[in-house]
Amino acid sequence: MRDPPVTVIVEDEPLIDLTQALTLNSKRTERLRRKHQKKMPPKLTDARQFQDLPYEIIMEILCILRPRDLFALCGVNRGFRDLILGEEARICDNIIAYRYPILARCLQRPVLMESMDQVVRQALQSPLRPETQTMYSKPFQHVQPPDNTLVCTCMTCVLRWNSLCLALDFANWQDHLDAGKPLPIIPRGTQPQWNKDLLARNATMVVESLKSPLRYIRILEMHLLAIIRSVRRHGQNKGNQRRRFQMTEEEGRMEIDAFLSRNGPPTVDFPFQRDNYYMLEAYLPNRSWIAERDEWVYLPANQHDKDVEIAMKWEAWYQKRRAEQKALEVAQEELDQKALEVAQKELDDTEAMDDLHHHFGNRQVWQKYDIAKCPTINVTEIWSHDESPVSCVESRPISSLAVDNWLDEPANKYIKADPYTRTVRLVWVGEDPATCRHSPSVRELQQLLGAWNLQSGYDYALSCYAGVAALPPQHDARIFTATYHPKLAMAWSHAVIDGVSETNLVVFAEREERKELLLALQSQWSSSFISHPMFPAFLCSLTLSQELDTTLEDIKSVVRNVEARTGHHRFSTRRQIRPAAGELGSLSAEMSGCAAKLANGTRKLKVVEALNAFMLQHAEHDPPSSTPTRTTTHAKPHPAQPPPSTILTSHLHLISQRVSMQFIDSAYVQQRVQVQIAALFHLIAQQDNAIAFETASATRSIAKDSLQDSSSMKMLALVAMFFLPGSFVAALFSAPLFEWDKAGEGMAVGTKPQFRLFWAVAVPLTVVTFGLYAMWIVMQRKRLRRRLNVGGV
Repeated sequence: MRDPPVTVIVEDEPLIDLTQALTLNSKRTERLRRKHQKKMPPKLTDARQFQDLPYEIIMEILCILRPRDLFALCGVNRGFRDLILGEEARICDNIIAYRYPILARCLQRPVLMESMDQVVRQALQSPLRPETQTMYSKPFQHVQPPDNTLVCTCMTCVLRWNSLCLALDFANWQDHLDAGKPLPIIPRGTQPQWNKDLLARNATMVVESLKSPLRYIRILEMHLLAIIRSVRRHGQNKGNQRRRFQMTEEEGRMEIDAFLSRNGPPTVDFPFQRDNYYMLEAYLPNRSWIAERDEWVYLPANQHDKDVEIAMKWEAWYQKRRAEQKALEVAQEELDQKALEVAQKELDDTEAMDDLHHHFGNRQVWQKYDIAKCPTINVTEIWSHDESPVSCVESRPISSLAVDNWLDEPANKYIKADPYTRTVRLVWVGEDPATCRHSPSVRELQQLLGAWNLQSGYDYALSCYAGVAALPPQHDARIFTATYHPKLAMAWSHAVIDGVSETNLVVFAEREERKELLLALQSQWSSSFISHPMFPAFLCSLTLSQELDTTLEDIKSVVRNVEARTGHHRFSTRRQIRPAAGELGSLSAEMSGCAAKLANGTRKLKVVEALNAFMLQHAEHDPPSSTPTRTTTHAKPHPAQPPPSTILTSHLHLISQRVSMQFIDSAYVQQRVQVQIAALFHLIAQQDNAIAFETASATRSIAKDSLQDSSSMKMLALVAMFFLPGSFVAALFSAPLFEWDKAGEGMAVGTKPQFRLFWAVAVPLTVVTFGLYAMWIVMQRKRLRRRLNVGGV
């Protein structure tokens, strides 16, 4: 160690110590220093590349990068690639939480099929599931259906798949939308190669996203960029005053979906075509705005598990149904030969009547139905469930452009998590009471009739005034018609496919009849009874019977009023309010109208009787179909219910009893109407007699006055005859026809030349006058004779 410095103070200037410490070059000290340096953590300033940074800092940096930056880093070298792929799940979760928390809840990933049990796979891959039939029967033009061997096909996963594919397709066309270029139009029913390639590329990206979280967040990034561009584009459109998402330029540059949490237009409808992209601002499915809570709510993530449970229930129900069907087929084999013989005999009989049905069908008595265009069609569907005694009725309008899709809809679906089977499909023809619009158009009606083999049945129904008939079968479907002109006409086909009955019905009904039918359909009918082929005829009979009760009540009200006005009754509780002297004509017209309504009611009762007899005839006898895939057995009824034929027979007995009582009530009301008509006839006759008596008295007074006038005219004529000779002579002599100046003393008077001219003109003129009068008399007689001859003929 060196000595401490010494400072010597001089009077003029201070002394400074310039001595330095000696450097120690000990090898031991150098080794200790290097060893100590190795134990110390590296300084940041010593890092020469990104991998040299601490692991925590590297992860923090990677978790705030954009997905496209991660893909770029993966292509730098193997070290970056291994680092990112090794922590892929953690990095992607942090990026989603930072950038895409909302999009991740809207666009969730479907579940891979390989992650589920074998039993669940078999249930989901069943080709008879409603979801599977819907996916592959009518696929979208801009979304490729999922591969059921790779992706789960429950309803939730199918919607997730469609949403992800749609997000990629929406992002693909942003350049066209920004530039204002129209999107290419794909003709209906075609699929060009460029569209197939685009859909395959989108589907490949979605499948890769199911296995790689990095691919998934890349789809979220592409969709967010598309939304940002769309929001900017719609914000520049000043003419569009719809509600929009509020986004600042800074939020758009940050590429974070926080602005989507604000109140904006919710995505309600699925963009079924690319034309919807023009008005689509932000496609955010699986969420909805709750105004009461002032927040967005999202579809729960466990919805997939619920759908899998439903699919397993459906598969169990279907397997049970198949087992029951096989048991029924085995039991039916013993009766097939006899049933086929009976069916062949009936088929021969119906074929012999086929020509007659076509003959009558060519002459329609109904007014021609001519509706050129109609946007919607009113339909009603009835769904039944084996384990439920009550059916489910759904009425809704469908677009005229979606008739093909509606006809191709699967016959099975879930209602309140239970599998239901469609039993009846009904199309309403005529004016809708709610919208006062006629539907469907003639084109859609002909399409439905052709699809259901009902053209001949519909034509025959419109050729009848009233009645019910069974037409020859068409393609293993039985055809029936029921008619009541001009209020109600039905044509329906009934077939049994795979042990399940299916009834397709076309109904022409006016307002009141349609209301009654809708009320009747909403009643709690059993599922087994609806499957019977006579169920539409039963609805027609029930509707007509209920209408008759309403008609009789209206007639009774009118008759009570007329009885109170005329006083012709013996009801002690009914008093005559005032005489009907001046209203006999209107009251008589009302009674005549009531008589006409009663006659119509009698006709309606006869039609109901014919319907009941027809239904009883076909209640027990149900011939089987000729094809082996169809049987005559109905769907298995609920264990607590009797067979459909027994239910129908009991219902018909009840309606028959009501009809017999209605006959008695109708006859009673008809007698009361006839009494009032006779009373009004006598009152009108009395009134006419009184008027005739008054007229006779007035005529007698007029005759008396005429007699006095004729006497006066005779007196005047006598006076005229007394003065006429003198007047004529005075007039003749006053004329300048005589030479009065030359008259002598005698009586002789000479005449002037004008005297002969006077007679030469007067005599022919008189003759011509009397001749014209005679000709006029002759012509009048001929005309009268001709008129009498024509009247006699």
